[in-house]
Amino acid sequence: MDNNVIIASIAGGVVVLAGLKWFFGSSSESSSPKSKEEIGTLLEAQGYQIKEIDFDDGVYEVDAYQNGKEFEIKVDRMGTILNIKQDN
Repeated sequence: MDNNVIIASIAGGVVVLAGLKWFFGSSSESSSPKSKEEIGTLLEAQGYQIKEIDFDDGVYEVDAYQNGKEFEIKVDRMGTILNIKQDN
């Protein structure tokens, strides 16, 4: 196989891998734990009004309101919503 073809193939592979890393957001910023303030901002952007945020056993427990209803929302340290339960 010609050396130019090998070099072009390797360069193309590097470009594809860099594009995939960018597309899936694997930067250190997106994989860092979130603060209480960041969790609150995340939920407010989804229309919740935050009443209280506690951190217990590695999970944020958020009491919030939306459309006149109260919810308990569990969010992991990375900002992923684990559970939303409507309080009665």
